[in-house]
Amino acid sequence: MSPTCSAITSRSWKLSSSFAPIPRAPSASPWWRMRPSLPRLGIIAGGGLLPEILVQRCHAAGRPVFVAALKGQGDAGRFSGTEVETFRLGAVGGIIKRLKSLDITDIVLSGAVQRPRASELIPDLWSARFLARTKALGRGDDGLLTAILTALEDQEGFRVLAPHDLAPDLLTPAGTLSVQALSREMARDLAAGIAGARAHGRRDAGQAVIAAGGRVVAWEGPQGTEAMIAAAGLEARGGILVKAMKPGQEPRVDLPAVGPDTVDQAVAAGLHGISVEAGRSLTLDRDEMIRRADAAGLAVHGFTDGDRDGGAA
Repeated sequence: MSPTCSAITSRSWKLSSSFAPIPRAPSASPWWRMRPSLPRLGIIAGGGLLPEILVQRCHAAGRPVFVAALKGQGDAGRFSGTEVETFRLGAVGGIIKRLKSLDITDIVLSGAVQRPRASELIPDLWSARFLARTKALGRGDDGLLTAILTALEDQEGFRVLAPHDLAPDLLTPAGTLSVQALSREMARDLAAGIAGARAHGRRDAGQAVIAAGGRVVAWEGPQGTEAMIAAAGLEARGGILVKAMKPGQEPRVDLPAVGPDTVDQAVAAGLHGISVEAGRSLTLDRDEMIRRADAAGLAVHGFTDGDRDGGAA
């Protein structure tokens, strides 16, 4: 936490009757109680709740922060009390230049990124050179993200942190999180969902599926989890949403995440449960999420490898 600048104070010594004690400044802190200031953090922010949570955590820790908000990926005005600038998704070079001008070396990439308009994707000079050099567009989402992180660290000198480096309590714990536990039928659906999500992730096609009746009935596409839930239809009613990290995925970016809105969407679709991979996913605003789930009788669960055989924790 950033300390206030203050003089080093010590015990007042009376050398002779002609010297008065030096008055102690009431706001001064002894040097041994001072903590080094935290470096300014750069947050490259997509949409959703996660970037807001990280900004709040930085404020609480006294850590200065700068937000590079991606245009069209959420309201930049939601970051109250924070320096924010908006950038096109294709203007990575502009983001890098601004971060360096602020002497920022620690950065975190957070939030959901929806497919923007074509004009937002026009690459600036840095992005064009990066794409030509790495051929990253042909590697899928995971390959592209990994290549970007490598360039940011090895070429540009940044240190890329994971959101859970800053807020480890966001990682999903294992087992039942809600009042409602998984039923035998939901545990069976969970096992099918885990297998389906793993296969879907190996294809780099998405992180989420819906399982019902012992089989996968919906798969996440480029539009994201919310769109999948909304389009799932009657076949998904009574089923369970399952989200897992893709096999081989870079864990510092795009971890599976759920929050209060996910509960609302699941309830509206007639789902009976949500299960996300324990320790490899994020549950955002968990208290509010569980409050809504309990009010609706929805099961919320963090799965482990032990749940692949149909037995939920």
